[in-house]
Amino acid sequence: MKKTIALARVVVLESFRRKDPYVVLILGFVITLGAGLFARYGVAGLEKFVKDVSFTAVNVFTSVLCVVAAARQIPMEVQNRTLYPLIAKPVSRATVLFGKYFGVGVLSSAVVLFFALELLVLFWWLGIAIEPIFFQALYLRILSMWLIAALVIFMSLILTHAANVTISLMMVLAMNIFANTILTVHSELQGIPRKVAEVIYWVTPHLELFDLSKKVVHEWPPVPTWVLLSLTVYACFYSACFIGLGIYRFRKMSL
Repeated sequence: MKKTIALARVVVLESFRRKDPYVVLILGFVITLGAGLFARYGVAGLEKFVKDVSFTAVNVFTSVLCVVAAARQIPMEVQNRTLYPLIAKPVSRATVLFGKYFGVGVLSSAVVLFFALELLVLFWWLGIAIEPIFFQALYLRILSMWLIAALVIFMSLILTHAANVTISLMMVLAMNIFANTILTVHSELQGIPRKVAEVIYWVTPHLELFDLSKKVVHEWPPVPTWVLLSLTVYACFYSACFIGLGIYRFRKMSL
């Protein structure tokens, strides 16, 4: 466990050294502040617009940061030839992979929390009420970061770095919207295409389940606790599957 924490700490420190979180937080703050200025200076009825823009910025920027950070972990170690002395310590490949994953998860979660602090200050300044579902949305956003990190790290073991970043970003986008698309066209499909669509629907993780932004915007009541627990199990299951596949692939790789 100490080795895993040490590896995760290096991942977090390296990312802050690269200033990735600072860039993401500053861009997100500028966008949300720009939207908030309309409401601040007397344009009525824009509270929902501010919330929508704010959570869209959080979702987009945290997803990009998570994908970029996760995609470079193993390839960077191999390219810089720092993986070899690390394994020779000895540290198992499974420990290296899980340490990298844990670091990306902690980093992405920290950025979501920093965004939350920015939003709390902004909403207080604008006089926008904070509902309990706001905090539930942040919790589910953090869960989705761990799932995305697991997927991207696994993909980094089978794709080149550039291809992984591109495909992973497209997959994250697709997993946020494909469920509604499949449900829309499902009744129009017949035969094998319909079966394929059903398999994809049930097998592929649904990131849209972790997005409560629209419910925050329209001030829905809090989501039941059992739903949050179910989504926690859902995220842990898929994350474990991707990390398990990643460890298997990593052990088979010739370095």
